[in-house]
Amino acid sequence: MDEKHAFKALADKRTIAIAFSLLTVAFFWNLPTLDRFQHRIVGGGLGGLGGSANNAVASWCPLYEPPPSLDDGLDRSNKFGHHIYVLRQVERLRAAVKVPTESYDDNGDVDVDPRWHTFDEFHETLRHLFPLVHEKLTLDKVNKYALLYTFPGASEHLKPVLFAAHQDVVPATSISKWTHPPYDGYYDRQFLWGRGSSDCKNNLIGILSVVEDLLAQNWRPKRTILLAFGFDEETGGERGAAHLGTELEKRYGKHGLELIVDEGGMGLETVGNYVYAMPGVAEKGYVDIILRLDADGGHSSRPPKHNGIGMMAEMIIALEDNPFKPRLTRENPYRGLLECQVKYTPEEVEPWLKSALEKNEDGLALGARLAESRGRESQYSFQTSQAVDIIHGGNKINQLPESVTAAINYRIALHDSADSIKQSVFELLKPLARKHGLAVDAFGERKFEALGDRATTGTLTITSELDLSPAPISPTGADNSVWRLFASTVRQVFEDTPILAGKTVVPVGDIQTGNTDTIHYWNLTQNIYRFSPSRTGTRFNAHTVDEKVDMLAHAEGMRFYYDLIRNFDDAAVGA
Repeated sequence: MDEKHAFKALADKRTIAIAFSLLTVAFFWNLPTLDRFQHRIVGGGLGGLGGSANNAVASWCPLYEPPPSLDDGLDRSNKFGHHIYVLRQVERLRAAVKVPTESYDDNGDVDVDPRWHTFDEFHETLRHLFPLVHEKLTLDKVNKYALLYTFPGASEHLKPVLFAAHQDVVPATSISKWTHPPYDGYYDRQFLWGRGSSDCKNNLIGILSVVEDLLAQNWRPKRTILLAFGFDEETGGERGAAHLGTELEKRYGKHGLELIVDEGGMGLETVGNYVYAMPGVAEKGYVDIILRLDADGGHSSRPPKHNGIGMMAEMIIALEDNPFKPRLTRENPYRGLLECQVKYTPEEVEPWLKSALEKNEDGLALGARLAESRGRESQYSFQTSQAVDIIHGGNKINQLPESVTAAINYRIALHDSADSIKQSVFELLKPLARKHGLAVDAFGERKFEALGDRATTGTLTITSELDLSPAPISPTGADNSVWRLFASTVRQVFEDTPILAGKTVVPVGDIQTGNTDTIHYWNLTQNIYRFSPSRTGTRFNAHTVDEKVDMLAHAEGMRFYYDLIRNFDDAAVGA
């Protein structure tokens, strides 16, 4: 479109905005423990509550007993924590990190852009590292570089489960600031350093390692297992996961899978004797809104009262002065996390908030007070965010700007929609356009000329890109057998992890403020759980300098994948 070409001098907006989305994901994944559990209210327990309040709290956040140990003849998963297995994983992950599978905002098609060729090397590396996987499983390369492995199950009546990760990494920059070179895969006996070590080659290598181990034990599944690895997740997944999603739907039909596990979530955070395991069960929506103001130019010695840059600045101020309001609905997964805190770690919850939750309050008033109390580390779980990320205008110091462009990124809360965001922006800017005598073309639908006797001084064109609705919320209720088994497996693995010995693991769904490859998999199942199985403080610096992962924590994640595969193969969920 014309707007896109006008803005091309800056960069490819679509991919820049998506990259910013993923930076947001990386930021939240690396928050310190107390950011989401920072309100330690002494004496804030349940002792002073009435009977009805106690009854309400008792029904919240149920825990499901870990499944019994399987008698399937396979090794126990705790073997992955042994020294010899950790060192094996160091070598595997190091080999993967050494291949710089960078994806760029301006990448061309796979058959045109030579920068994709590093993925050929990466595929050969995987073939060398996992010989049994490549001998026993069927591998389909979708759109040349997306990898789809199929481990066929004996039963045609059991829906497949899918494990996802992505092969690509964001480019490594500021090389001189890295403690160790980003593609060396340096291991310091605790952390393996390098680009992709925590986002998310660790997941990819962990999943393949588990399947390789199962094959080495001559295991064959009843339920088909799928491994889907995109190659451009860092720029939106249009060439990778989008094609994988189409292929999988063609093969298995809508809702043809039982479960999808991808990267994401908030990991595991320890609070006293409890450990909150927080898979992402929803993602916020997304839209970029582009403002282009075309006005008369001229010599800067004879300027109008407000030129294009001045008018655009006024519009940006108006937008920033009118943010979207936080609202905590009953359906928002973040509310479930708060309820879990009330039940298990009440000292973390403000007394007024306990009372509001027990009264089943929701809406704007509750959202506003909660946002003020907990700050922006939490508020964007229940508020649409707005960020003016790019602005461009003017060519020469003595020339009035003829065109000014601004790009605003919105992450859409579950209670909003792309249409409501666009309508709000239009209504907010309309009075300013009329004030300055601007004609307006908004989203190709609404158009008016300047009113009154003022001559039209220019045109404001408002467009949107990448309209994406909030993700469907994956079920976390007691009536969903897939969630029950997923959650109980989380408990099974991490309550048996030595560093968490004696603690109770509380699985609870959370909402992600950024997007993953799962945006292309919504048609395949309602049971999508975004969970990078790692404790807080074991993965650092995704998307920035000195990315690294604790290799013992990597082994713990392998235990989760291993036991989840076995548990779902043994269970009759979805049968």
